Amino acid sequence: MVSIDGILADSLSLFEVSFFVHGIGALLLLLYIFFRGGGKIRLGGAPLYVYLVGFMGVALVTTSSFCSNRMGAALTMAVSVAGQMAASALVDHFGLFGVPVIRWNWRRLPPCLLILGGLALMLW
Repeated sequence: MVSIDGILADSLSLFEVSFFVHGIGALLLLLYIFFRGGGKIRLGGAPLYVYLVGFMGVALVTTSSFCSNRMGAALTMAVSVAGQMAASALVDHFGLFGVPVIRWNWRRLPPCLLILGGLALMLW
């Protein structure tokens, strides 16, 4: 997907790429709901901050489209995985967003170093 987004970004602006990706996704989901037998889409019950996930999705598609043209799909994905690993470790450690607290400890260091070492090799 990252490679194709990058190719699409050669012809469209990053905003247009993100709009296209999310528009097609929304259309497919609406068709699924329609053919599944209808039903109402309920948007309540969750804390308001979790709806920021939509902004995160737009940011992810836009930045991956931008980066894949400049540094390649593989390196874009490697940087993405390393960033998500770091962010997830912080969320777990501090129990952000209501997730259970899982403190960072030294047993988690080797896998993190392995991922960062792979990223360093790709950058080298």
